[in-house]
Amino acid sequence: MRTPLRYWYWLIPLAVVWTGVVVAAEESQFVAKGTARDTRVLGQEWVTQQGALVCSGKGNVLYAGKQCGPGDFQIHVRLTIDGLNKSAASVVINGSHFGFEGNRGTMFTEGALFGSRDLGAPVVNTGELFTFTARRRGDSLTIAIDGEPVLQGKLPTAHGVEVGLRPWRSTMRVVEFTAVGSLVAPPRPLPHVEVFRSGTGNYHTYRIPAIVTTRQGTLLAFAEGRKTGRGDAGNIDLLVRRSMDGGDTWSNPAVVWDDGPNTCGNPCPVVDLDTGKIWLLMTWNLGSDHERQIMAGTSQDVRHVYVTQSSDDGRSWAAPRKISDQVRKPHWRWYATGPGNAIQLTSGPHRGRLLIPANHSDHADPARHPYRSHVFWSDDHGISWQLGGIQEERTNESALVELAGGRVLQSMRSYHEKGLRAGSVSDDGGKTWGKVVLDEALKTPVCQANVLRYSWPDEKTPPGRSRVLFCSPTGPGRTHLTVWVSYDEGRHWPIRRLIHAGGSAYSNLVRLPGRRIGVLYEKDGYRTIELASFTLEWLEAD
Repeated sequence: MRTPLRYWYWLIPLAVVWTGVVVAAEESQFVAKGTARDTRVLGQEWVTQQGALVCSGKGNVLYAGKQCGPGDFQIHVRLTIDGLNKSAASVVINGSHFGFEGNRGTMFTEGALFGSRDLGAPVVNTGELFTFTARRRGDSLTIAIDGEPVLQGKLPTAHGVEVGLRPWRSTMRVVEFTAVGSLVAPPRPLPHVEVFRSGTGNYHTYRIPAIVTTRQGTLLAFAEGRKTGRGDAGNIDLLVRRSMDGGDTWSNPAVVWDDGPNTCGNPCPVVDLDTGKIWLLMTWNLGSDHERQIMAGTSQDVRHVYVTQSSDDGRSWAAPRKISDQVRKPHWRWYATGPGNAIQLTSGPHRGRLLIPANHSDHADPARHPYRSHVFWSDDHGISWQLGGIQEERTNESALVELAGGRVLQSMRSYHEKGLRAGSVSDDGGKTWGKVVLDEALKTPVCQANVLRYSWPDEKTPPGRSRVLFCSPTGPGRTHLTVWVSYDEGRHWPIRRLIHAGGSAYSNLVRLPGRRIGVLYEKDGYRTIELASFTLEWLEAD
């Protein structure tokens, strides 16, 4: 099986021949004799030990310092994988994985490039040196182990390619990592500002970000501060930070709600542009009650809905007020507002309505899937609240965007089998909803996502064009945070741009000063919540 010489001709650094044209090729050594020469690291640093570059654990990826540009290329890696018998490891190609699963004794693929499937028994043994090669010729990609092809697929010649190495609880020892082809520098990462860091401020983890811009132009960033662990139950407080310079600097965190050992969370803020007040919808449950107990009906209490408001631009907050009796049905058990921002309608018969996305579990019919999205609203600037339309089953965490003509789109986390984002449109301000449609263009993991109206069709700046933005991780898993653009009110999404290739989960889009756009999101395995910013020109550059 060990025949590495068979395909070494792929590495001749003279020319790459593709589609009948000879293109000058470049060779780069990213790792040579176990020493990093041109690499980028996600997560922990890799260290040189006994002639190999070594790393283990979860969430750590060694990326090539350059990407393979359009045309033919060859990737060559010489490595060992230790501890594979109880774990996994993979080569990451444009966010998809070709890997080795020790528990099942198989090679596997995961992600959009090859789909998710098992490939049979591996041809490598734990701790044994082997050669991985990936070659693109025309639109075809071939992967080989020690010169023996094990997988072929399509990878269009016009696409650039990013390659990384990922141990997953196992240990990778990389001796060589090289590439031949048209090599280009990776795109510069977008500006990021850290807003919350787990392990600081007497909180174990910060999660569930939400962000809005007040009438005075102040940014308010909300998050849950989880005292003792990463889980969704227990002692959880709701925090806010303020920025008065467009997100460059932030105030110290302030506690909006702390109810001792209980859970105060799911921030869902909305700015009333008529009054200037900031309304914050939230949920509460006993810290001792977990979601599975609440869903099963064995908890001491259910989830309840609360609201607070600030009249001084987010500096101070009123005592939370319980509104469960207005917006929750008695047989619902689980309940969550947002998470992420709510909206205020700007036109039509319901102009000024504060419209809140939410979800619940309905246990009236045990044969049906319990999760459903819904909305509720206030038409009197937060004095009273009313339950609105309820979506079909298998919908969950959601975001709202106002469409042209007074319609509203609810974009929803979906438990349908296709792994697509669910959407539904209301023509009456959220009282009733049309059929739930799965969007073939928005293939996302089961995760919260966000949507934002950036510009209207009749706006002069930017000139006369509707823009709706959508933000979500694309996977595998909760990675590769991406922003899409729609010019036709969410029917098609012709533009998509990558924000962050690493771990990325819940997010919230916001319009920043100077036509900039921000996305506040959970980054790198919930280590931080950060605000990434970019311009409309960057988003539409392609």
